[in-house]
Amino acid sequence: MPTLADLRMPPPRSWDEFEAIVCSAAKNRWDNPEFTRHGRQGQRQDGVDIFGQDDKGRLVGLQCKNTLDGLTAATISAEVEKAESFKPALQQLFVVTTADTDKHLQEFVRDLSEQRSKAGTFEVAVLFWPDVWADLTRDESRLFQHYPHLRGGAVAAQEPSHDQRLYDDLKATLGFEPAIRLLRDHDFGGPFQRKAIQPLFDFYETWDSPEKQFIDKELQAGLEALYKAAAELSDHLVEKTVPVGNGTFASVFSDSLRAMGPRPEWVKEEARVLNEQAHLFVPLYEQFMLRCRDKLVR
Repeated sequence: MPTLADLRMPPPRSWDEFEAIVCSAAKNRWDNPEFTRHGRQGQRQDGVDIFGQDDKGRLVGLQCKNTLDGLTAATISAEVEKAESFKPALQQLFVVTTADTDKHLQEFVRDLSEQRSKAGTFEVAVLFWPDVWADLTRDESRLFQHYPHLRGGAVAAQEPSHDQRLYDDLKATLGFEPAIRLLRDHDFGGPFQRKAIQPLFDFYETWDSPEKQFIDKELQAGLEALYKAAAELSDHLVEKTVPVGNGTFASVFSDSLRAMGPRPEWVKEEARVLNEQAHLFVPLYEQFMLRCRDKLVR
């Protein structure tokens, strides 16, 4: 049975709503209802949007970055510099982002925090949207202030995220059956059913639009690599094969050539090229789909 913490809730688009959610999540994380937002819009914030004392009595500041496209090390460094001006001096700064977890950024922040600790200045940490969501769901009363529609057992009815919907669309367009199985198992020296390879052509023809882009940067990079490989393979299939028999099959070896005698060497070479491309495409597809599943299926 899924819980509220298990939901893949997309982050809010509004910076103001995000700050309010982070403030509630901070109260839950440190069990302190006194965390508060710093100033108001238009006032200088000194790198801190929310502040309060953690469970050890240390002054903690949180800087909120509504950055769905990801957070950079340069942005973190800039916010740390701004937070140096906060009074009284912080003992820890959390940079909080709507972006998904990034291990490279986590490593950068750990190194930065260690350097600052040795220098006697406040430590730094980063919280990603999954961290914020986990903290927010610790107290349902605060969670429902921001997501009232989840009250009363609405977990199962939660709408999928954009990336989850896109993953489902991709499986519907280019599932393993029949196209990928054909590419994995077939020897293109022989004929194959044209309708079996059609999903590959459908993917090539329809998945180059802005609507077919993942928000997750890693998944989008994987999609672009898969699309590029599909484009090359599709072009070669169209170029090197022709309908044979009653038209439901295609082959590198046309009916007219077959009637003339043995298979020419250049036909064998075209089959070899198609087999090579298919064997390169299949693992690329499998790895990408597994990565999508690991990130999006909960």
